[in-house]
Amino acid sequence: SAPTLDRDGEIIDAKVFEPLPDHITFDIDHGMSTATTVGSGTPYYEGDVLRVKGTFWSIPRAQEVGTLVGEGHIKTTSVAFMGAEREDDDKGVTHITKAELLNGAFVSIPSNREALILSAKSHDEKVTADQRLEQRQRLSRRMILRDIARGVPPDEREVRPGFERHG
Repeated sequence: SAPTLDRDGEIIDAKVFEPLPDHITFDIDHGMSTATTVGSGTPYYEGDVLRVKGTFWSIPRAQEVGTLVGEGHIKTTSVAFMGAEREDDDKGVTHITKAELLNGAFVSIPSNREALILSAKSHDEKVTADQRLEQRQRLSRRMILRDIARGVPPDEREVRPGFERHG
């Protein structure tokens, strides 16, 4: 979220949600229910711009949304808030000056045109670095066993990149 004129004709001022909650959920199209929740994260400000560092949950629905985001089909987000305090400036534009941040949402058309997804990481990407290493090691072992079965001498056996040759 950035402090710019949105489609509702309002400006959410910078740092309006301070103090930020430690954690917020992200849902689909402002569903605001556990049934539509697909991830969560930690909100923070980078200058005057609200950002969230989070991950998609491991459930299939969340991974589907994560795929749509990762492939660039969904590029925008929105926030839900309550208790908004509003003031009009000298040009008659309404500014939200204070509010409580409730959650975020992946949406097709955001109110704030600048509420863009900058990058996305799935739950799987977060938790499977060790699993990927394990998969590479298993593959390397299979390749070595294959070479042994074919009678390939130890010094000529294929070794996957990132692994050392052991005797």
